[in-house]
Amino acid sequence: MAAVRNVVLLLIVVTACVDHSAQLGPERRCSQQLHFAPEMSTTTVQLRGEWSGFAAEAMTNRDGVWSWEGTLTPRSQGYAYRFEVNGAQVLDPLNGFTRWVGQTESSRLFAPECTAPLLEVTRFNASNTGALSMTVLALRASTQKALSAPRVTLDGEALQAGFEPSTGVIAVERSGLMEGKHQVKVELVDESGAAAEPLFLPFWVEAKPFQWRDALMYFAFTDRFRDGAPASVEPIASVDARANYQGGDFVGLTQAIEEGYFDKLGVTAIWISPVDENPELGFGGTGNHLYTGYHGYWPSAPRTVEARLGSLETLRNLTQVAHAHGIRVLADLVFNHVHQDHPYFVDHQVDGWFNTGNGCVCGTNNCSYDDKPLVCWFTPYLPDFNWRSTALADRLTADAMWWVEQADFDGFRVDAVKHFDQTAVRSLRASLAKITNITGVPFYLVGETFTGSDGRAQLKSFIGPQLLDGQFDFPLYWPVVDGFAKGQSLRMVEAAARLNETSYSSQTLNSPFLGNHDVARFASIAAGQIGDDPGGQAWSDQRPPASIDDALALRRLKWAFTFVLSQPGVPLIYYGDELGMPGAGDPDNRRMMKWSNLTPAEADMLSFMRKLGIARATHAALRTGARDTLFVDDDALVLQKSVEEEVVLVAINRADTARTLEVTLRRQSAGASHAFVDVFTGARFEVGSTLTVPAASSVVLVEPR
Repeated sequence: MAAVRNVVLLLIVVTACVDHSAQLGPERRCSQQLHFAPEMSTTTVQLRGEWSGFAAEAMTNRDGVWSWEGTLTPRSQGYAYRFEVNGAQVLDPLNGFTRWVGQTESSRLFAPECTAPLLEVTRFNASNTGALSMTVLALRASTQKALSAPRVTLDGEALQAGFEPSTGVIAVERSGLMEGKHQVKVELVDESGAAAEPLFLPFWVEAKPFQWRDALMYFAFTDRFRDGAPASVEPIASVDARANYQGGDFVGLTQAIEEGYFDKLGVTAIWISPVDENPELGFGGTGNHLYTGYHGYWPSAPRTVEARLGSLETLRNLTQVAHAHGIRVLADLVFNHVHQDHPYFVDHQVDGWFNTGNGCVCGTNNCSYDDKPLVCWFTPYLPDFNWRSTALADRLTADAMWWVEQADFDGFRVDAVKHFDQTAVRSLRASLAKITNITGVPFYLVGETFTGSDGRAQLKSFIGPQLLDGQFDFPLYWPVVDGFAKGQSLRMVEAAARLNETSYSSQTLNSPFLGNHDVARFASIAAGQIGDDPGGQAWSDQRPPASIDDALALRRLKWAFTFVLSQPGVPLIYYGDELGMPGAGDPDNRRMMKWSNLTPAEADMLSFMRKLGIARATHAALRTGARDTLFVDDDALVLQKSVEEEVVLVAINRADTARTLEVTLRRQSAGASHAFVDVFTGARFEVGSTLTVPAASSVVLVEPR
């Protein structure tokens, strides 16, 4: 099959006649065109669409671009279609929306409802000096009804906009906007009351355009992070405190942002646990212990904030305060299931929204997580979504976009990616792309696919321009744990990093990490506190103590963080790991964050992390520089990160004595000696053909300024 290059996709295009009457203005376009441009010359390209029973339809070839035009009857589910290239059927490369018909996933064409007006952005510019300039074309419906004056708001406040009915041009001009994130919204109705789909366009005013590849992300597990409104809610009766609500909330997280806690760590993105309402009861979990929904992964109502965490108002205030600090906020998105009390299951359990006929409980006989990932239920009380239902796909995508607008999120951490069809992330990405294509604001979609060290191919299958930006890097996590926490050879860590470089495209933004809410705490692993059953240990008397004072364990944590924060992508700090917090498996790895009375070891660990995080934020080479391995053996590793004229060296020496390592700097004059400064101690290093690394330490060496 011929390779396919970029195509031009026009879902709503030219009509035979456009009315430009002075009274009514231009009319919206109601026919559809599809275009497909193969990368290599082909014999034929045909179109197979649901509107014709998927019979082959001819396309017109002009200069290598194949085209089709038609007018379809509007319907909510749209129409499935595929291009047939030399007999092989392919999805439309630039149309992320898909629809399942039977057992086949196809691209999805929306036929416009021409009885409502339409808004199209023809120009959008938001400058770094705080000026907004936007032009929107208002197109009237085919019903010949005149348009009312549009309603334009900026950050929720009405904004005066120019409107010329005869041309349909809406002009928006504003200057003097403060740095941070803003939202402009345009709404339009005609004299019959028919409404256009509103335009919602978030944008940023900031001196330097943000790129996700520069970000450092922090997972603030909301209920366990900080209690900003003490005694506002009570825990659920009969559930052990370890698996119950402990009081963390949006107010507490907002307070930490306002105090500059994340700024001092160099953090520019915060991932928060799911914000959805969860049931007010305890349910069986690991080891038959009762759990509450403190974690957020049992949604019980759509578009409703969990009251124990706060309100939509306090959530929105959280994102506003974060944005004022230049910090992006990602919400955890549960796309695999809901709780059995959720109205979607109550109302739709028999009409195809859920895998009720072929579902089974994951991990039971003949129903493994890997063999039946798309249909198995995590528990009997968590019904599993069927994303092949177009109605369900539309509802859940609309819900996610509602959160983007109402809570002003900057992306999502997508839970349990391997357990649902790619239609889910395609639909979400395509919906977000509507905004990005106009404003240029990128939304980060990072997936969670729990794999072993050999899971790169599985992770990669969900990553791409129409899918996820990246995934949490489990294949790197396991060698990092073995190499740093357990003291095994650093050669395996370096080999895993090299394998990453050849396994993913240059556009992939995976998230390397040392810990999350599903694995035992790294510091406890490094201290030898974790047995063979971390989950069972979490409920036993053998749980790790309240703090770790093992000097070697904390050195291992420092070495590992030095390595992880020098990797490409969006590295993650799991809340409390910056202090060396202990913990076995779930829920012991989700202890309440420690805010006061830090031990000297914890304070030292926090100071180290602040210096490392700020170094990453300050030095582009550390974030995105080309990577060269200058030295590696079982106990030492030296990396060079280079971008343009900047060079940063990252060195780790696990030996109990200083080591002088032979190195050859890349992209530098041969044989020359170069001065560097360690970001942790301020000590000066001269690096020529050798580098001397102090005993049991890691250094990040930057060029003096």
